[in-house]
Amino acid sequence: MAQKIETTASAPLPVISAGEELEAAIRAARLADPVIDGPDGRRHVFVPRDFNLSQLPDDTRLPAIPAQRVIVDDRASLVTYANRFRDDRSIIVADFDALEIAAHLDWHPHNAMPDSFGQSGALKHSVTLKLRASEEFQRWDAMEGKVHPQEEFARFLEENSSDVGYPEAATMVEISRDFEATVGQSYKSSVRLDNGDRKLRFESETKVMNDVIIPERFTLNIPIYNGEEPDTLTALFRWRAVGGGAVALGFQWHRVEYQRRAHFAQIASTAAEETGLPWIMGRKAT
Repeated sequence: MAQKIETTASAPLPVISAGEELEAAIRAARLADPVIDGPDGRRHVFVPRDFNLSQLPDDTRLPAIPAQRVIVDDRASLVTYANRFRDDRSIIVADFDALEIAAHLDWHPHNAMPDSFGQSGALKHSVTLKLRASEEFQRWDAMEGKVHPQEEFARFLEENSSDVGYPEAATMVEISRDFEATVGQSYKSSVRLDNGDRKLRFESETKVMNDVIIPERFTLNIPIYNGEEPDTLTALFRWRAVGGGAVALGFQWHRVEYQRRAHFAQIASTAAEETGLPWIMGRKAT
């Protein structure tokens, strides 16, 4: 007797919405490539249970360190930043050739730290003061070492007479106006006075003689570096007779380069005192 087989109608398939389809696709994509590299170098993985983001263990990974190189414009800012982040490893390096004073905050440990001496510092965190010449020094330095036409140099002296310490600013203005008055006259002679000053004699077309006395030297009270206190700089007057009876004028620095170096060292030394850090004059080898 043949066995009777009963059949039933198949159950209807579940209806899947568009949102559920998108969620399924996202889940599949996460499972296909579950490992994610973070911007700081740490690795994470999506796990199936609710797809929580879990960090992968890494026994070889070093602890995070500050990595920042800051440029500042004055010594006070250098000191403030260094005092906030310095530790027993920190050191100041002053490079005169580059006009930079840098506090390396994660330098190598010194020999007073026996547990870590010999290890290498990260050298990723520093603050650097980049010194710039002051506006006043830039103006005078641009005129130095060259001779200029009488009218041009006289105008420069008058415009910048407030920077002069000796002789008085009023005297420099008077000298500049004397030179302006002799423009167009003919240079005749020069006499060196007992005090080292120079008397230049000019003659007009009507044979009127005019004398202009210029000092052998003059001093300036101006800062060498931006944001620093003024220095007393010495300049030597220079002149030269040129064609057509005219005179060209100028000046030269007197030992100013020594003062630039000395003031640079003073800035570095003061920064070291205000931070309690050791300092060296030199530069990092590249």
